[in-house]
Amino acid sequence: MTTLSMFFDKEILKKFSTLTIISGILMLIVGGIGIFAPGVMSLTVVFLLGWLFITSALIQGYVTYKTYRKSFSAWLKPVLSLVTGLLFLIFPIEGVAAAAILLAAYLLIDAFSSFGFAMDYRPHKWWWLSIVNALLSLALAILILVTWPISSFLWVGLYAAISLFFDGVVLLGIGIGAKKMAKENNQ
Repeated sequence: MTTLSMFFDKEILKKFSTLTIISGILMLIVGGIGIFAPGVMSLTVVFLLGWLFITSALIQGYVTYKTYRKSFSAWLKPVLSLVTGLLFLIFPIEGVAAAAILLAAYLLIDAFSSFGFAMDYRPHKWWWLSIVNALLSLALAILILVTWPISSFLWVGLYAAISLFFDGVVLLGIGIGAKKMAKENNQ
């Protein structure tokens, strides 16, 4: 008996598989569109970030108002979140450039941690895959930094689109596997 089928009855497993397959297909479509239109995806990412910052500011502001109303330092985070969100929405092109720098920083940290993991895992089989990941992350980070800000629209959108696309592949695979488990449980 597989792990999923141990925890879920066949009806829940069928619903899970159907929703997962639908989610996977939608992510594949959005990711595919983003791969062919990385500039549009970059702007979408920045607008999403802007609204996330604004939503976060409203929630933080409400909590601050209810609990730390008189504390100046407690208001810094909601105000900073609000200003950041508004800046992303008002200046989306500059927001894409900022997101590209953040992406490059993330990739540099990922490269460093992947090298460290590879060295720790080295005696084991497939340890070199972590080195490959580290080198790819390092190369992408350098490419982003060297071509910044001109290539920001390409890299931010392409990175987000590829990530969404492969998340869709994973969800689709999980959903198909869950559907097979549901059918096996029916027999």
